[in-house]
Amino acid sequence: MTTEAEANEKTRRTIEEIIQQFQPIEHLFDVMGAADSGVQGVFVRRWAEIGMSLATAYRESLDQIAATSRGRN
Repeated sequence: MTTEAEANEKTRRTIEEIIQQFQPIEHLFDVMGAADSGVQGVFVRRWAEIGMSLATAYRESLDQIAATSRGRN
């Protein structure tokens, strides 16, 4: 039988694994955001802003899922 602490640890590890898998995408958006602001750079920077916004929302959703999951255990 799984204890609450074990269930919480499993949830935390699962979320950490998901975050680690997503980090290369976040790094791509970081690099895009640092692009030269030349003609194409404007578009790249806008895409980076959109990507970072989506990444932030994704992480917030993961945090909410984790909090809800902990509340059920």
